[in-house]
Amino acid sequence: MTRRVKVRDSLTRRQMLGTLGAAAAAVGVSGVAQGQTQTQGQVPAPTARRTPPREFLLRGGRVLTVDPTLGDLPVGDVHIRDGVIVAVAPRVTAPGARVIDATGMLVLPGFVDTHFHMWNTIWRGMANDASEYFGFQRLAANYTVDDHYLAVLYAGAEALSAGFTTTHNWAHGVRSYADLEAEMRALTTLGLRARQGYVGVVNRVATSADDLRRALAWIATNGQGRLSLSMLLDGAGDQFASQVKVARELGLKTITDHGGFMAFPDLIGPDFLYTHGTALTAEQVALIARRGIKVGLCPGTDPMIGAGLPPIDRLITGGVPLANISMTLDVTAQTPADPFAMLRTLVNAGRIQQAGSGDLQGIARANTAWRFTYDDALRVGTLSGANVLGLADLTGSLTPGKRADVIMVRTSDPNMLPLGPSGNAAMQLIQHGLPSNVDTVFVDGVLRKRAGRLVGIDQAKLAADAAAAQLALRRRAGLA
Repeated sequence: MTRRVKVRDSLTRRQMLGTLGAAAAAVGVSGVAQGQTQTQGQVPAPTARRTPPREFLLRGGRVLTVDPTLGDLPVGDVHIRDGVIVAVAPRVTAPGARVIDATGMLVLPGFVDTHFHMWNTIWRGMANDASEYFGFQRLAANYTVDDHYLAVLYAGAEALSAGFTTTHNWAHGVRSYADLEAEMRALTTLGLRARQGYVGVVNRVATSADDLRRALAWIATNGQGRLSLSMLLDGAGDQFASQVKVARELGLKTITDHGGFMAFPDLIGPDFLYTHGTALTAEQVALIARRGIKVGLCPGTDPMIGAGLPPIDRLITGGVPLANISMTLDVTAQTPADPFAMLRTLVNAGRIQQAGSGDLQGIARANTAWRFTYDDALRVGTLSGANVLGLADLTGSLTPGKRADVIMVRTSDPNMLPLGPSGNAAMQLIQHGLPSNVDTVFVDGVLRKRAGRLVGIDQAKLAADAAAAQLALRRRAGLA
C-alpha cells in the first residue's frame, strides 16, 4: 500500500525543526533542563544531554487509586521508581527519591482514551458539524507525511496536558506506510502510551500481513514498550473476515470499524471495540454483552454533532460490564481534549436516562440511587479504558507493580476546593475539574508535565505550526 508522497506547501524545514526540537525535550534528548528556554528552530547539541531522575515520591496528596483493594487514601504517598509504581501508602520512605509535594492535590491514574482521530485535529475552526467533518475527509489525499507527524504531535500534546496518559490513535487518514511511521514517531516523541491504528483496507486493497509485520517491527525497535498496534476495518467490505483473521494471527488486541462489524455476530468477540452507540438497540446491546465486545463512548462529540447523549444507562442495564466501557476523545477538531467534561457528560447522561423525566421536583423527591456514580465514571476514564485496550495489567490504577502513569490535579484553583477527608473527591474532580487544573503528569514514570506546563514542549509554537499546516493544507485542497 506504500506510495510516494510529494511534500508541497508543507511546513518549512525551520518550522519543523522547531517543533521537533521542542518535542524532543519531552523524551530527554534535548538536554534542556526544566524551566530553561530553548531557542526556537534549533535542536540542542547532544553534549547538553542529561539523565532525568527515575525515582519520585509524590508526598501528601489525596490518592484516588481506582484499585478496588487499595481504595482511596485521604492523605498518602505514591512512590515511583524506574517507571513502576513501587508503593502507595499513608506514608512512604524513599531516601533517594525526588520528592514532589502533592499537598492540596488529587493523585490518580492518568486518563485513558480508546478512540481518537488525531490526524485531523489541525482542522480546528473548519468542521462545524458532522456534515462538514465527513465532507472534509477528502483532505486526507492532500496531507503530506509532515502533516501526519505534526497533527498527531499537536493532538497528543493537548491530550497529555489534559491528563491523558494513554490513547488509541484511530489513523484512518493514513494512506501509506510513511504516513503511519510519521504518526508513530510523533506518539513516541511525546512519550504517550498509545495504540496506533492501521487501516486494514485502503481503496479496496487489503493491507498485507507483511506491512503489518513491518509496523510491528518498527514498534519493537522504537516503541519503548509503550506503543502497540490495532486494525481499523471501516470500508473493508468483503475483505472484512480475511483481515480479521490476519489481525488475530498477528495478535492485534483491538479490531474495530465504527460498528459495522455487528453484521458479523459469529466473527466478533472481546478483541472488538464498538464506538459511539447513541442509536444502539436493545438487541445490539445484548450482543455486545454476550460477546464481551468493548465499548468506546464519545461524550464530547456525539452531543456536539446532534447525535445524542452517550447511552451509558442503556449499556449498564443491558448487562455490559463497567470494565468494558470507556470514554473516547474522538475528534478534537470539534471538541477539546477535556476528560473532566467528558466524564461529567457521562454522569449527567446516566441520570437523565435513568430519571426518564424532566420533573425537577419529582426527581428531587425521589432521592434516586443513581446506577452510574462518580466513582464509576472515574473508573470508566481510567481502569476500564485500560481494560478496553487490553492494558489493565499495565495501567489504569495506582496499583504497585503497574507502570507509573500518574497525574496530579490541583484543588487550590478558583473552580476547585481543597476538601477534608469526608468530601466527595470524585464528585469534585468530575463536576468541577478542568484541564487547567492538571498540575503534573507522569507516563511510564517519566515526568511529562510539571507545575502546569508540558516538559520541553513549546505549546505556543506547536499551535502556530499546526495553524500554518492547516493553511497550507487548505491551499493544496483549493479551500483557502
